[in-house]
Amino acid sequence: MKKTGSFNFTSFALLFGALAFLVSLATCGGGGGGGSSTGTSTGTVNTSISDPPTCKETFQSVWVTVTRVRAHTSGNAGPNDSNWIDLVDLRNNPRQIDLLNLDSTTCVLTQLGSKSGIPAGQYQQIRLILLSNSPGAGEAKPSPNHCGSNGYNCVDVEGGSTETLHLSSEAQTGIKIPSGQIAGGRFVVPAGSSIDLNIDFDACSSIVRQGNGQYRLKPVLHAGEVSLNHHSISGRVIDNGTKLPIANAFVLLETKELNNPNNIDRVLMQKTTGQDGRFIFCPLPADILAYDIVAAATNASTTYNATVVLSVPLGANVGDIPLLPGGNGTRPAGIGGQITTTSTGNSATPVDISLSALQPVGGTSPLIVTIPLFSGSTPNVATGTAGNCPAGTACVNYDLLVPASNPLAATFSATPPTNYTATPSPSPVRYWVNARAFLPGSDSGSTDCSPSSLPQAFDSTTQITVTAGTTTDKPFSFTGCHNP
Repeated sequence: MKKTGSFNFTSFALLFGALAFLVSLATCGGGGGGGSSTGTSTGTVNTSISDPPTCKETFQSVWVTVTRVRAHTSGNAGPNDSNWIDLVDLRNNPRQIDLLNLDSTTCVLTQLGSKSGIPAGQYQQIRLILLSNSPGAGEAKPSPNHCGSNGYNCVDVEGGSTETLHLSSEAQTGIKIPSGQIAGGRFVVPAGSSIDLNIDFDACSSIVRQGNGQYRLKPVLHAGEVSLNHHSISGRVIDNGTKLPIANAFVLLETKELNNPNNIDRVLMQKTTGQDGRFIFCPLPADILAYDIVAAATNASTTYNATVVLSVPLGANVGDIPLLPGGNGTRPAGIGGQITTTSTGNSATPVDISLSALQPVGGTSPLIVTIPLFSGSTPNVATGTAGNCPAGTACVNYDLLVPASNPLAATFSATPPTNYTATPSPSPVRYWVNARAFLPGSDSGSTDCSPSSLPQAFDSTTQITVTAGTTTDKPFSFTGCHNP
């Protein structure tokens, strides 16, 4: 999907085993501040990494250089505390990985590393450490270096340029995966046994393009133990009329947001379909028993409605998911506008903003699902003081491209076929745009501003109506943000 104009991607959301593209990183022993076993009860951890390549027409490559993966039994341990255990140690031979070159519609995971002698126990925190773009004289560097003169972490932008991917603390303290971002809150190493641990690195949702045109990494990681045989959901996306498969369709795996009274489904994983229209989400955490799937697509000839499949159980093959060709040909609808941010001291302050397009599914108390965004969207942006900002604010413009139609929905049936019979109303086509504010550079996804999420209510008064081929203006103004 080709993106035009400025790109702003936020939150290095490392989500669970979304698309199965993983990278091989050989591992050696632990070192430097790592904890040693206090007994003879040890196990083996096989570590893998995955990433959903939903922005492969925006970025040709996203290169990161991994030096270490560490784990700790305490969720509160600081990066310099003792008793960290190395799961992968590549400091003598750092591995540069193209996160967008792992596309696969199978669940054959490539290992980052496999290490025995890991003390048995429950581990509640993981840190993935990247090589600095300006490493010290004695630090090993990858050869070849695909970033050239742009450091050791970079993006190859569609159109040919290579840009440095700027880091914050990833080269020193590592990208933190706290217990809240590990399936079940922890992973367990049994004595005398081997476990498979996957780290999902959602590169496409984790790159922020700043107002100065530079790219910054803002990672939020997720990880979990995996079972390749049972912990997956698969299916195929087809054109409802021709019954032919749709390649490069967007498929979102969603779950209901906890402690949110608005009944909103948030994206856990995202993927694009292969040439045969097929997709597979794997590995998935065993503690979530059912998911919702939302699929949409656009190509040179057709823009399709979104289709929602509700209550899909873990391990299911959902079969064919039909997409209805929209009544407006190839034209998606646009939503965009300016976002401004102001501090608690009433001065301009930079903030990271994440945007979602939402539509209701159901009756008087609908489920609100996240709709896939098409090429040209900028769902993750950072406000700044460059440009034409109102006095006393930081600002940024955003653009979202969405289906100009209402979603088709059905509840999954274990006895095929699932019954997609309720044809959606052709008009009006309504959306909510949800903008959420985060502290810039925060590796824990800390929210910012007061309130940190707009709108605060999801009802008819906060919906907007969209039209194919037209951009609907939807500005946002955040106040009460951190003081710069």
